Amino acid sequence: MTGAVENSKQSFSPIAPGSRILVAMDKFRGTASALELCEVVSDVVRQLDCEPDSQPMSDGGEGFREAFTGETFLVEVPGPLGEVERAGVTLVTGAAGPVAIIECADAVGRQYLPSPSGDQALAASSAGVGELILAAANLGATSVLIGLGGSATSDGGLGCYEVLRDHGGLPVPVIAATDVTARFSGARRYAHQKGVREEDLGLIDERLEEVRALYLREQGVDVQSLERSGAAGGIPGALAALGASLVDGLEAVANAAALASRIAAASMVVTGEGRFDEGSLEGKVTGGLAAMIDGRVPLLILCGSVEPHAAQQLLARFDNLRFLDLSERVGVHAATSNVFGSILATLLEELRGTVTSRQRRKP
Repeated sequence: MTGAVENSKQSFSPIAPGSRILVAMDKFRGTASALELCEVVSDVVRQLDCEPDSQPMSDGGEGFREAFTGETFLVEVPGPLGEVERAGVTLVTGAAGPVAIIECADAVGRQYLPSPSGDQALAASSAGVGELILAAANLGATSVLIGLGGSATSDGGLGCYEVLRDHGGLPVPVIAATDVTARFSGARRYAHQKGVREEDLGLIDERLEEVRALYLREQGVDVQSLERSGAAGGIPGALAALGASLVDGLEAVANAAALASRIAAASMVVTGEGRFDEGSLEGKVTGGLAAMIDGRVPLLILCGSVEPHAAQQLLARFDNLRFLDLSERVGVHAATSNVFGSILATLLEELRGTVTSRQRRKP
């Protein structure tokens, strides 16, 4: 299907001024972080005399750490090609002591290799992730929750594994939150996106088989049998071989943020991501929130661009749902070059009728 998204013909029910609106934005990759987007959408909510409840979201990919509130420390770790990068460790209070929230993209993310050569893409190592986990433990963390997505590596997690193995294994319990469910060999599927040449994908297959055999030989774990082990170039597989648990990234954020109770207390939810497409239906933030809400609360999905066929699939599954496509409303150039201004203008226009359909409070 092509053309504009055909939203549900039924409008949202009126929302009274003073109502709480949950703002749960994911990132617009390469344009704006989830935190920045939550701030601009919350500003619109306040202009409409409503109360924003802001919660930056992540499915385990870039921006995972921003979904948590705590004290943040910066540490130096190797980047994908061994260069020194600064990565964040956010310590939050847990029942058994401080929990370190980290993300692999901070250490070996694709932002460090935006246009790699084929050789660089093959050479990119996940060693920095192992160093980041060790640094988190050295800061006093009693456990680690790591978001695994957006890596520049396709090494099967070997660099990360070797760092941790050589230091005696995982220093503390680790929970690895992923943004996809791919099994270990599925890491090949994403290698081309990271700059690996088409003719080198066979080398990735061979590498993954060799690394899988290493993990089985040394740790007795067949990572190919584990869902989510192929995310982030195979880093979850390396961590699972050493004893880490693999979980859904969105679910990890939703549980930590008590999102279910906040949804129940809201009169509307606003979420979104840079592009809504078929992948958004597979456990990403937007599709995942739609499933959590299941029509009980009005849900507005605000995106830089929307693939109509994917949107229609979601609209067919859930009621009380609408899409707002910035590119369609203001044009692609404005949606990318002035994303915050575009959001302010279009979201105010979209919501003003919903909120002001009842008499607004007097100042």
